[in-house]
Amino acid sequence: MGNIHGAERTGRGITLEDLQGIRDRVRAHRLQRRTLHSWAFAQLIAFTRYKAARAGIAFTLVDPAYTSQACPDWGCVSRANRPARGRFACTRCGLAGHADHIAARNIAVRGVAGWAAVNQPHATGLPSARRDRRSNPSA
Repeated sequence: MGNIHGAERTGRGITLEDLQGIRDRVRAHRLQRRTLHSWAFAQLIAFTRYKAARAGIAFTLVDPAYTSQACPDWGCVSRANRPARGRFACTRCGLAGHADHIAARNIAVRGVAGWAAVNQPHATGLPSARRDRRSNPSA
């Protein structure tokens, strides 16, 4: 899997959209539904999570909401940012590109924020297992 090796080589992580429940949310034509329902999102996530953990790479899932309607530079979200199916053009700053590329940038930004939250050192004053054992001999 190219993403695992690239993330391992560069010291980055892997982020995917959390597509749980997508089959219930997406409205598609009959022929598109057949294709959509044949995708194994849960299996893809499980395999990627497993391989990332095995390689010691950060793995996160992010909320897919508005990833293709939000400007990765300004954060403004608007349906008008998607003038055509595969096209993105920010109404605020003029950033333009393929909608999938823009969505990937937004997913990456959300992923980095997720990795940062996971990798934060514990704040002082939070309970620790060692301190709890000392103060509660029955534990």
